[in-house]
Amino acid sequence: QSKSYSEAKTYCRQRYTDLATVESLADMNTLLDLFLTTGDTAWIGLEIGNQFNWHWSRADENTDYFNWEKEETQTLNSEKCAAMSQNGSCSTVFAKSWRQAQSHCRSLSSDLVSIHSAEENAADSLLSRSQTVWIGLFGDPWKWSSGSNSSFRLWKPNQPNYVNSQQCVVTELKDGGKWNNRNCNAKFSFICQKEKLILIKKNLTWIEALTYCQKHHVDLVLIDSKDTQDKVAAKVKNATSQYVWLGLCYSCTFKFWFWIGTTPSCYQNWMPGQGPEMVYECGTRGAVEATGRQQWTGLAETEEMNFICSENGG
Repeated sequence: QSKSYSEAKTYCRQRYTDLATVESLADMNTLLDLFLTTGDTAWIGLEIGNQFNWHWSRADENTDYFNWEKEETQTLNSEKCAAMSQNGSCSTVFAKSWRQAQSHCRSLSSDLVSIHSAEENAADSLLSRSQTVWIGLFGDPWKWSSGSNSSFRLWKPNQPNYVNSQQCVVTELKDGGKWNNRNCNAKFSFICQKEKLILIKKNLTWIEALTYCQKHHVDLVLIDSKDTQDKVAAKVKNATSQYVWLGLCYSCTFKFWFWIGTTPSCYQNWMPGQGPEMVYECGTRGAVEATGRQQWTGLAETEEMNFICSENGG
């Protein structure tokens, strides 16, 4: 069925979670495998926002360090990309061959460089002494309907073009899934997603969070692999509390940790000094830090914080 962007978003939110978020080429390939035979063009959940923001080409990396030349600023009012000059500082230029550089790096199973500290900047500048080089920093106004901060983009050549109020995005399934911005009132097929992990931005105790998840979803989240840990880490970056509850319990009688409603898991990601090597008070539950390395810690179950529910127990 065909709907406008707003109609499609409403439909997906009522019956699933939201319009599809595409956070990697692997995600896009999955959508192609599932929907290539169902049509040519479909809405995804990318829409224009109220402001331009800087992102790194490598998805889900924080823009926590800048080294602009004196005459440059971080202010954005158009789509731009960043290059490193011969002295190691950043300058902004209009996007032209930046995408070619990005495509080349990605064809090598890598990406344009991200820089998060003065030390990294100094190391990378040693490689650019003789010329100005592209880095992975770019600015655009696009945002995901789901609230994801993913910077992954897969535009067709010469897109987006910002004409005729083309403020919503479709994937061209017959063109490798590449993206095109279109008028939001146009009617196309659409792709919904149902999140397996849902960040709840309410500050509740652990017991309250558990009750909420079991009533509205399935359970508090279980982390039994690095893959799930990475997905949880991406979610908690959007939390409004310092820590986020997990479905992790501590038995003060037997002095060990266990996940609710499941068999023991070998995967662990504890903060230094936390976990099995430490003895805790009764009523201690597991949480993950929302910033830093997103590692686990034990906290009193009466503390109030955000939490993650799962739709399938993991």
